[in-house]
Amino acid sequence: MAPPAIAALALAPFIIWKIVRMLLAYRGDTSDATRSYALKHFTQADIDTGKTHTQPYYLPGLASYALDLVFLWALIFLGLANRIEGMARSITSILPLQVGCFLVIFNAVTIAIFAPLTCYTGYVLGRRLGKLKQTFREWLWFNLKEMGIGFALTWLIFSIFEATVRHAPGLWWLIVGSVLTLFMLLMIFIQPIILAPIFYKFTRLEDGPLRDRLLEICRKAGVAARDVFVQHESKVTTETNAYFTGIGKTKRIVLYDNLLNANSPDEIAVVVAHEAGHWRRRHVLFFICLSVAAAYAGSYLLFRLFQIYAVRQFLGTSVDRLSILPLLSLLGVIVSTFFDPAAAAISRVLERHADRDSLDLTNDPAAFISMDVKLVRSNKTDILPHPLLEKLYASHPGTLERIRYAEERSAEKA
Repeated sequence: MAPPAIAALALAPFIIWKIVRMLLAYRGDTSDATRSYALKHFTQADIDTGKTHTQPYYLPGLASYALDLVFLWALIFLGLANRIEGMARSITSILPLQVGCFLVIFNAVTIAIFAPLTCYTGYVLGRRLGKLKQTFREWLWFNLKEMGIGFALTWLIFSIFEATVRHAPGLWWLIVGSVLTLFMLLMIFIQPIILAPIFYKFTRLEDGPLRDRLLEICRKAGVAARDVFVQHESKVTTETNAYFTGIGKTKRIVLYDNLLNANSPDEIAVVVAHEAGHWRRRHVLFFICLSVAAAYAGSYLLFRLFQIYAVRQFLGTSVDRLSILPLLSLLGVIVSTFFDPAAAAISRVLERHADRDSLDLTNDPAAFISMDVKLVRSNKTDILPHPLLEKLYASHPGTLERIRYAEERSAEKA
């Protein structure tokens, strides 16, 4: 059997599993006990709204996933990536320029194929469901900036990767792992002061009781947050959120203006206390260490994999070729399929710890519960996801689980 046919058979189960996930997502949690508990805090309209605002994304999501796999398969096993590489090499012999030419052609083809789906899921559904506030022109400009930054970063990393592979064939995996680590730390540092302002307007939260209270929560948690900023999300979406960002001198608290406009100071406090809990327990450092380990492990495994002659023959490329890029994308999709459940399980554990800290720092279960209810309503979240999908892929504990935990803490307090 030829390599294209073998690869197609190997990728088919991934699409089948995606279909199964979609069907389970449509079904959701049908337990009478779960629905009954949900109706203690939410209305039937809340449940219906969550379904009607998430289900329209399932089928386009499946189509995008399947199209992505087919596209990458065609690039790798039908020799299309090799043809693009040949075009780039015919234009210039300078490696960074070759990488740039390859990426321009590759991205142009990708945009042409995926633009209709991206426009439908990103703009049409967003506007139809009332989540997106941007005009089409604003939405397009937002995405063009995102693509431009993504192109620049990909060009930089891939150029370094190819140069390292060619000039240090025995140690490139170690150098690449180190470069990825430094790059990741740099991105975390500059994200709040350089990257984020490209997309959003930020203003400093005005002096007053709320700002003082939030900074006091951080001090109580042992977090050296330097300031509180407001992200003007209301000009883009209706979503509500808050987060800590940056490291060192760029560390700061960021609140969506939607959060400030729709919630009480007590509710905002429990959200910030949750984020402070992540920093208090060094969860950010934990994920940085995991990412560093993944960078070195992934580079080494790729190094060992392409030392096998049969692998190079089967794939029709090698790590010192520009045509390796689509293969790296495909490997990313495959690896994430197997590792996403483990990453989600770890994330849920850390989120539970942060919830505990939020209640410890604020001692306000009622505000915790009301905040969860408002988050569901503002973000139009599905309250009754399928239990299997929640266990495999949810990065946070379910809303009902978090509310139940707060109720138990409230009972202990009483």
